[in-house]
Amino acid sequence: MNKKFFFFVFKHRHRVNIFNNLLRVKKINGYKIFNISGPLRYYFFSIFVIFFVERYNNFFKNFCLISCDSRPIIKKNGINIWFGGTSHKIPEIHNNLKNNCHVFENFVHKEKNLIKFYPTSLDYSKPNKKIKIVFVGDFKFSNHTIVNKIWKKEKNRIFNDYSIIDKKSFWNKYNLKKDVKTLIYYIGLRDLVRFHTIYKLHKKFKNEMLVVGTRWKPYIKSSLNSNYNFQYVKSVYKGNICLDFGSKWGSNCLYPRAVNIVESGGILLQSKQSDTKKIFGKIDKDISFNNYNELVKKIDKLKKNEKILNDLYSNQYKLFNNKNLNYRTLKKIFLISKKK
Repeated sequence: MNKKFFFFVFKHRHRVNIFNNLLRVKKINGYKIFNISGPLRYYFFSIFVIFFVERYNNFFKNFCLISCDSRPIIKKNGINIWFGGTSHKIPEIHNNLKNNCHVFENFVHKEKNLIKFYPTSLDYSKPNKKIKIVFVGDFKFSNHTIVNKIWKKEKNRIFNDYSIIDKKSFWNKYNLKKDVKTLIYYIGLRDLVRFHTIYKLHKKFKNEMLVVGTRWKPYIKSSLNSNYNFQYVKSVYKGNICLDFGSKWGSNCLYPRAVNIVESGGILLQSKQSDTKKIFGKIDKDISFNNYNELVKKIDKLKKNEKILNDLYSNQYKLFNNKNLNYRTLKKIFLISKKK
């Protein structure tokens, strides 16, 4: 096995937590990981590493640079990961780079170089005795007339089948499949699904539910202010039933928030995504929901049956307690980094 060295060299500190526990891992099989990201380490170390690895790329052929959101742009022996949305958000000047990588995918655009980061270094603990239903995240109401028009007409259908908005047939009848703003409308509908589900769910479960997000205050008085501290969020997730609706940008189930829930020792309940079956395998139906009534039934079952709750948590842990998952991801990243 050839040793390979992966250097995370992005400039902005706020992107560190988006990789969750991965940057805290030093080694995965024969692959070594070095985190020299953030402003101080960037100016003291990353600039020099980038210069030598790009300039003498044949000598450093087992090295791979990983940048995030174009700070900086890597052109040789590395990749550029775009977390801030789909390829639509890449500046035109960088759009044709063959080492651009994406983590979100939806029906609007088939992304090239799609990569998945899996949970790693999981915190194993039993579900809490006084378990809470937890949702961490804000929302934003769309100001686009067409979003409100579609919601008014289709909200009953959408609430019966959340995944319907991920189908081209849904958008075809509005002649929006080629509209450059379709993704914006899609995001608007996903936010509405999230808002109305959490609002309705809190009315049912009340004190059994914990909602974290400042924008919920006018609608849920017991909600807590937004707090993005990494350790705080982990403590809220740990041992609780944690709700997730997927990223607003796409329909793949593994993205930073979902990974954080699993790594923190939370029990993930996620709305059905395009790759739910592929990622979760035999437990996909236990861990996913596709409408409000289905979600309520799953929560009630988990709260009333300790064995079902413990089994789901145990199966979730076993599924992701596997270094080979991110090993395959890093292997794919390395191959992309050599594209010319």
